[in-house]
Amino acid sequence: MKKRLRFPIFAFIVLVPVFLFSCCLALAQEPTPQPPPPDTKNQTTPDQFDNSTEAAASIDHPVVVTSTTPFIRQINGAGFLLPSISPLRWGPFYVGYAQFAEILDQGNSFNGQGSFDNTVSQFSGTVVFDKQFRRARVTMQYAPRLTVRNGQVIGNFVNQDTGVSTVFALTSRLTLDLSDHFVYYKSRDSLTDIFLSSDPASGLTFQKDFIESPRSWMSNSATAAFSYAMSARTRITIAPNYLYATTSGQTTTATPPTVHAYGVSVSVGHDLTANSSVSGLYTEQTDLFPGVSYKTVFQSLQAGYSHSFKGGWNLSGSFGLITANFQSGRTWSESGSAAVVKTFRRSHAAMTYYRGHTFSGYISQQFSDRIDASYQQDIGRHWTLGGGVGYLRDVITANGIRAKYGEGHVSFGLTRTVSLFGSYVYKWQHGDNIEVFSGDNNYLRCGIQWTQPRAVR
Repeated sequence: MKKRLRFPIFAFIVLVPVFLFSCCLALAQEPTPQPPPPDTKNQTTPDQFDNSTEAAASIDHPVVVTSTTPFIRQINGAGFLLPSISPLRWGPFYVGYAQFAEILDQGNSFNGQGSFDNTVSQFSGTVVFDKQFRRARVTMQYAPRLTVRNGQVIGNFVNQDTGVSTVFALTSRLTLDLSDHFVYYKSRDSLTDIFLSSDPASGLTFQKDFIESPRSWMSNSATAAFSYAMSARTRITIAPNYLYATTSGQTTTATPPTVHAYGVSVSVGHDLTANSSVSGLYTEQTDLFPGVSYKTVFQSLQAGYSHSFKGGWNLSGSFGLITANFQSGRTWSESGSAAVVKTFRRSHAAMTYYRGHTFSGYISQQFSDRIDASYQQDIGRHWTLGGGVGYLRDVITANGIRAKYGEGHVSFGLTRTVSLFGSYVYKWQHGDNIEVFSGDNNYLRCGIQWTQPRAVR
């Protein structure tokens, strides 16, 4: 049962002044230009798509980059963590964005509970620590969210997304990237409204969780990635990893509430040209469920290709096979991912597809399909319109989890860093009514957001 508290006074005393102070500084202070960040595809992008709103970790689709030094990924979006020119900066600490939103949440027949209407207020933001040493770079990204439903706090800062990463240049050829990513959120209270994030500069895409349940979701993943440059064009990366994920759902055969997953991935990449690469990837993952002695081992082998074309096109994809030794017998399936990112003069479009085994807000032993598409159009100097659609399904189970969404959003820029926004989201899903419930949901969202100025390219 959720713990409900009266909305504390400190939220107005602390959070609201901080947000207003951010807006005032953004209006009053002209940022100091910084050197441009490394361009992984030798490509300039005049209209960067901004997806720096709230998010929970989900499926990312990296393309092969041409640098032997690993860049650090954003924890809640596509793209890399770029040099900051935020006016809210104190040494290596800075504020990336701050947002306040009012949300009207309405649903039908979720988990047999009938219709519901909720009014939700949400404060969110990001705080980043980024420090460069002589042979290492240390970062911490923290994205808390405070949710108030019908005047009562749903846990103090219960929705959180935190990532820590340290990159060591051990030699001129060998690097080590140690990373840890922690996510915790109440599924019904995360209320993300942009589910596909894409970065036109690198061609990266990131599919955020959109499955809803009456439960909470917590995961923590740790990775140690060793990358060695075999030549100027060829590199190999070996990455042992571990994931712990749990929900507050009940235990069933199809939906166990907790999993320990450990494994390793081995990838080899080769640059054909400055704009194209080929790669090979092998992954092994063992899933352990408490109270179950049987180990489910997933293995996949894929070959990939990526290319950055003139005119703003980024294409990447990989294809192969995945197999798992279920208790009912060994199962084979196709696996892979594909992404298309296109930047026009005043618009941006992206589409991405994934087939494989992952945990995206719920725990499952199945293979899953997911496809998303998004589009954004700038109108004049202040208006931006956009939208997106997505679909997810379990592949093997005939009566498995299925879900889809549609979204539309509009924003008006008061300044280059402060904007008003509004959005509408519709979701439909079919679940087991234990970990993932069945029904539909739609909500309206409006508010104000401050984002740090973009680095000069």
